[in-house]
Amino acid sequence: MHSLRALRNSKLMRQVKLRNIVGLTTHLVLMIASTLLINSFAVERAWARTAPAGFVGTNGTHFELDGRPFYFQGTNAIRFGTTVGESEDKVYAAMREYASLGLRVVRMWGFACSGYLGSSAPILEWASEGQLGYNETGWQRLDMALDAARAAGLKVILPLVNFEPSYCGMEWWTQQVIQSSDKHLFYSDSRVKVAFKRHVETLLNRVNSRYRSSIGKSVRYKDDPTIMAIEIANEPHTEDYYEYHRGLPPGELVYNFLNELSWHIRKNDPNHLISTGEEGYKTSIDGASDTYDHVWINNGSKGVNFEKNVTLSQIDFATVHIYPDNWNIPSSQMYWVEERLMKRRAAIAHAAGKPIVLEESGFNSDPSWQGYRLGYGSSPAWYLSQMYELANRYDYAGTMIWQLLPRGFSVGGYDYDTAHPVADVVRRQAWYLNSKY
Repeated sequence: MHSLRALRNSKLMRQVKLRNIVGLTTHLVLMIASTLLINSFAVERAWARTAPAGFVGTNGTHFELDGRPFYFQGTNAIRFGTTVGESEDKVYAAMREYASLGLRVVRMWGFACSGYLGSSAPILEWASEGQLGYNETGWQRLDMALDAARAAGLKVILPLVNFEPSYCGMEWWTQQVIQSSDKHLFYSDSRVKVAFKRHVETLLNRVNSRYRSSIGKSVRYKDDPTIMAIEIANEPHTEDYYEYHRGLPPGELVYNFLNELSWHIRKNDPNHLISTGEEGYKTSIDGASDTYDHVWINNGSKGVNFEKNVTLSQIDFATVHIYPDNWNIPSSQMYWVEERLMKRRAAIAHAAGKPIVLEESGFNSDPSWQGYRLGYGSSPAWYLSQMYELANRYDYAGTMIWQLLPRGFSVGGYDYDTAHPVADVVRRQAWYLNSKY
């Protein structure tokens, strides 16, 4: 009996070993195939988005302008084109100051709707499936801000809608068109998308009223080289676990919308780059660190698949918005920010053959803010310099701060003026990136 058991055990061990060998071989084959697929995909996608003279294009993992590499430091300045809170002279002076600091790109809202925070000069008054109601004063404000950037030699990234309510959120569109407060229907309801697409066409064909007097000719937005990129949305995502709770695969709702809108924009505007404006959330866990640390960033709960979105054929570059303090990542875990965010997202974008931009970042310096306890707020300039060092290490094609504003503007929280030490960090980063030309 013992010998029979030994024989069975011997056979069992050989079977286990054989299965292990087969399993290991299969695993290695799959790993090699996956690596070859990624490498071939990267080669396939490393193509240039050739742009007309004066327009920013792409060449593999970096931008180009008139045949030369275009690396940039920039800032968000969302209020300039959407409110009448700042005088025109102040906006023109601000753009000139940005240029003097070495900045090359400004990101400002291309949206403002009636009844929402920050929309004292709304572009859109009302919307329905068949018609849109515009406010010419609001349009002229955006015209002016674009002209101020043009006069200073700056490029502009122009998002079209906000996920959050401020200025003009997705919920405004669902309320106006289908009388629903469910902002997620913005991504999927055909009536809402028809109205929004009509607005996109109107914006792209808008003739800048200010250019007639400043440069003596009429220029439509879609023909304006001052605009670097049309951005589909500011931070498109879902409420936490929205798709999971409805039995839907995470990331598909936003992915399908981005695919549809990017093609619509390209059909109407062949000149400009197109971006998603996303923060960098993923739908898949990679290793134990993703499982145990800050899992919500990578587990699909936010409804965004960064890895899949960057492969869309009409999306020209990847964006990330990384705020370690707002994401409840303590300063002692900056190594996690490097390895699991900055490095990982750059690798994904570069594997798709596309540039990546750190489009928003910064640290809140308000001691009363709950995230201040995480250790960043007392040294925001130093931590911002660390973020830029990581971006440079992993070959980000551009970096931007939220927000740098000239002295005399209202600041606080994540907003800094040019007298703050944060401005020196921005200036040094601009010098470094500009030296790569």
